Amino acid sequence: MTTKHTMSPFATSTNEAAIEPRFLAAQHALHVYNDRFFSRFMLVQWVATVVLALLVSPQTWQGTIASTHLHVWAALLLGGAITAFPAWLGLRRPGQTLTRHVIAVGQMMMSALLIHITGGRIETHFHVFGSLAFLAFYRDFRVLITATVVVYVDHLARGFFWPESVYGIGIGKGWAPIFRALEHAGWVLFENAFLYMSIRLGLQEMRQVAGRQLGLEEINREKEQEIRARTRELAESEERFRSFFRDSPIGLYRADAAGDFQTVNPAMLSLFGYASLEEMPTSAADASVQIQDAARARFIAEVTATDKVVSRDATWTRRDGSAVHIRESARAFRDAAGCVVRIDGTVEDISEQRQLEERYRQSQKVQAIGQLAGGVAHDFNNILTAIGGYSELLVKRAAIDPKSLKWATEIRSASERAANLTHQLLAFSRKQHLQPRLLQLNGVVNEMDQMLRRLVGEHINIRVISTAGLSAVRADPGQLQQVVMNLVVNARDAMPKGGQITVETANVTLDADYARRQGDVSVGQYVMLAVSDSGTGMTAEVKSRLFEPFFTTKPVGTGTGLGLATCHGIIKQSGGHIVVYSEVGRGSTFKVYLPAVSAEKPAELPALEVPTESGSGETILIVEDELSVREFGIDVLTSLGYRVITAANGVEALKIFAQNPAIDLLVTDVVMPDMGGAELAKQVRQIVPDVRILFMSGYTFDALGQNDLLGPNAAFLSKPYGTAQLGASVRDLLKGSPVTVTEHN
Repeated sequence: MTTKHTMSPFATSTNEAAIEPRFLAAQHALHVYNDRFFSRFMLVQWVATVVLALLVSPQTWQGTIASTHLHVWAALLLGGAITAFPAWLGLRRPGQTLTRHVIAVGQMMMSALLIHITGGRIETHFHVFGSLAFLAFYRDFRVLITATVVVYVDHLARGFFWPESVYGIGIGKGWAPIFRALEHAGWVLFENAFLYMSIRLGLQEMRQVAGRQLGLEEINREKEQEIRARTRELAESEERFRSFFRDSPIGLYRADAAGDFQTVNPAMLSLFGYASLEEMPTSAADASVQIQDAARARFIAEVTATDKVVSRDATWTRRDGSAVHIRESARAFRDAAGCVVRIDGTVEDISEQRQLEERYRQSQKVQAIGQLAGGVAHDFNNILTAIGGYSELLVKRAAIDPKSLKWATEIRSASERAANLTHQLLAFSRKQHLQPRLLQLNGVVNEMDQMLRRLVGEHINIRVISTAGLSAVRADPGQLQQVVMNLVVNARDAMPKGGQITVETANVTLDADYARRQGDVSVGQYVMLAVSDSGTGMTAEVKSRLFEPFFTTKPVGTGTGLGLATCHGIIKQSGGHIVVYSEVGRGSTFKVYLPAVSAEKPAELPALEVPTESGSGETILIVEDELSVREFGIDVLTSLGYRVITAANGVEALKIFAQNPAIDLLVTDVVMPDMGGAELAKQVRQIVPDVRILFMSGYTFDALGQNDLLGPNAAFLSKPYGTAQLGASVRDLLKGSPVTVTEHN
């Protein structure tokens, strides 16, 4: 029988073909089950038929002889014959088409036998309907057709020849049995219609079940594949986590809710000097070795109070007792009830970062002090220009009495010492003008050897270690001598009871690791100058302030506090680097690193000759905001035979220049209110392009960043200056001399 079925909810056009074999297998299994069921059922039914025959048709008696009723023999023999072959087929060959059709024939013949035995009682006709319902279990309507044919043939045949056995004794003859047969056939067809619908729905359900099974199996396969994939991913994830935990360069830990370590990675063990977690104290309360700090309990409380990552910086102790600066970050994890079950955290060594931060803060502090020192030196140079200049004029006056001459000389001497102090301040702030040249550091040290030995005294021995083949450096020889002398004097003062100073030179290479630790050093080849002493050494606090100006550990009145600050400024301005290594009671070593350069022989710098010539009435415009300096310039230049005009600032000078463009020389301060000397020079050159200009400042021109203004018709004179320097610079410019920068040390 071919039946149309609706598609299973799990079925698709791609798997409908896969459903059919599964459906047919389920249908075959159902046929096998029903064949075996009917085999047993028909055997039980046969026995029940015999019992029914005995009850309905008891023994008959003829005198003293009893005889068994024919119905009993019919039930026993005919029922056995009807039952035997179908039962055998059901047990021996279940699932075959012949088997279920034979069972259908046998089952309906048993119904006919029961109806016959009971004399056509209406109750036994229900056995026909029940048998059809049981046969519908096969869910094969062809079996019902076979069974229905058997019923029709039985009712027509017996109804025609023996109607009482089908419809009872009162049925009579003629057409009545035929009508009753048709009536019974109608009821059978009525039942078959319902059974057909039931079979159709059952087959649809079987197909849907097959589709569901197939879909569930597909889902199960997908889930199994997903589970295998997830398991593989989980294993890979666990391996990645183990690898990350094992190989991470920073310390990782897992702790309980109290913050006690349960698991730590190798990096954390190495950070604190332990080989295993068993050796490492896991709690701040562990009295054996305190690797944690007292504030960690508050940190853990803060971590457990939130679900966010909490970080802090702290100082812990290694196994060897040394301190290590760390940054600890941690997060708490909770269970479904909200209770903290574990804490995961990281511990990172930030000691190097702390050192870099401290160096940066120190650099910023030194830079700020340097800017202040440079500003003070600039303003002080203006004052010293007037003091030194006027004292020089007094000394040169022939009519001055001896006592006044002595006083003027002392004033002049004091102004020179003050000028030296401002130069030290400018050296520290890196705002002095250097005259670098190629030189050999060994030569500088050797030239100073005798002077240094006299400087330190007989109670201190100086040992000089010079490396052969030393590379050349580019530096100002005078400033470099100042550095060597300051370092040796500093070493001498650290050994009041005597000792040894070692001055050493060497070629060194500063690598990337050193440059990273220092923070402000470039990788490359350097020439090192080291000055070591066997003195008292320094504390960490003293070392942190060592290069600050005016900082000194010497008694009041025995030091300015500018010696090492000056060294720092000179070396930095020369592109070098200076560091100190010191421990209390074990002396100190200062190391100066200067970039190594090719050892080409430098050209000799011409010496500056101070002319003594006077002017010839040339017109000079002096622009200076400091009144005393301006008046000093008037006195000096007027005495030398020049015609002098003055202005207090650039705006005023520009107006004067516009009215009198025949000015031979413009002498201007660089830093002034309203309009500085640089802007004034630019605007004046637009009026007279070849005007001669002499710039003056307490700063160096390099520090002012105005080197582009210098040229054949311009020069620079640093403050403080004397009458000779001012006269020489003016004369050189008016004569067209190439000398452009004049510094006084």
